[in-house]
Amino acid sequence: MDCRGPLATLPGWLLILLLLLPPPGHQGLALRQGLSTQRIQDLPSVHLSNGSGGEPVTVMTFNFTKIKKSSSSFELRTWDPEGVIFYGDTNSKDDWFVLGLRDGRPEIQLHNHLAQLTVGAGPRLDDGTWHQVEVKILEDSLLLTVDGEEVLRLRQVSGPPATNKPQPIIRIALGGLLFPISNLRLPLVPALDGCVRQGNWLDPQAQTSESTPASSLRSCAVQSQPGTFFPPGTRAEFSLQGEASSASFCLDGLWAQGQKLDMDRALRRSQDIWTHSCPQIPSNGTDTTH
Repeated sequence: MDCRGPLATLPGWLLILLLLLPPPGHQGLALRQGLSTQRIQDLPSVHLSNGSGGEPVTVMTFNFTKIKKSSSSFELRTWDPEGVIFYGDTNSKDDWFVLGLRDGRPEIQLHNHLAQLTVGAGPRLDDGTWHQVEVKILEDSLLLTVDGEEVLRLRQVSGPPATNKPQPIIRIALGGLLFPISNLRLPLVPALDGCVRQGNWLDPQAQTSESTPASSLRSCAVQSQPGTFFPPGTRAEFSLQGEASSASFCLDGLWAQGQKLDMDRALRRSQDIWTHSCPQIPSNGTDTTH
């Protein structure tokens, strides 16, 4: 199948950037300036999604009896409004915890012998900048801190795990769940297109193992821009033009979250795009959209 014109050879990620970036001299300039001043400084960062259906990219285990520091902190960057940041449990049936995003804001789902709840709080974090996040257990309370400010405090939700094991194990899974999605208290799309760096998970002295499948671990780009993330519901339509023996292939339209992206804006931004529509063909030709 023959693909003609500069539009066909333009990288997909570049096309999406052209479609989604604000007009020059408007909010896009301020956003790019903000990102340029927030250089990553070559710190290693890990992508939270392995692209295989929401499975964790890393699973760590800790000996509960040796834990002296009951807090975890990390930096998060994402454009994705929904997904799992990390999951923890001592028992996937009766004692588990999930920190994720919903509509861009932090959400905690908790299930143990003291409390069963789902609560969201804090600012939107899906703005493509790095945010410092900390989850801490303080006596019977759970605290969530974002960028140095406490955004949530849950009381009477924490205590010794309800287990008969002599050495209970705590598991922490990054970017996924260790039980079926249906076990969540409130449905959530688990895969999160985001990055984590400077992770400090519970007490390193109590850690007993770490499992990181080589096939799933991906590093993150140094910088991130709007349009590098395809949200759920995105689709592209192409048209097959001409006779079967000499058919051509052209892009007919792009949709994201139910809205057709404006390719005229892309035309005004790039001299490498000649047209945004498929050429007209005689009525005896074939025109099939996919």
